[in-house]
Amino acid sequence: MKENIIHIKLEHDEALQSKRDILSSQMNLLRIAKTIKQYSILRKEEFDLKSKLLKDITETKIGLGKLQRTLPTLKIPDILKKHHGDIKPDKKEKKIVSVKERRYDDNVEGQLQEIQDKLNALQG
Repeated sequence: MKENIIHIKLEHDEALQSKRDILSSQMNLLRIAKTIKQYSILRKEEFDLKSKLLKDITETKIGLGKLQRTLPTLKIPDILKKHHGDIKPDKKEKKIVSVKERRYDDNVEGQLQEIQDKLNALQG
């Protein structure tokens, strides 16, 4: 196969500008390669730190399990088991609280009359 070779004539200024552009592109590619290398190093460090964290969490979980097995278990009375063991997070117990309402009058005469009535009730 015969190839046709084409020659293009460039002016001196155009040739210099082309060389500058090529060199600039090479510099940018090298900077990108450097950034990618730094990124891969940081990703490896991140992976190592995450692995160490996972290992520490696992060791802590195992330690807590051993501690729970080592500590004595509490013997909870049936009354307390009923209140604490049967409660589920989604159910809440409703407590009815009876409050005696005291009625106080703003005037002193009314308060004196109430005290007098209480004294009469105690004596009689």
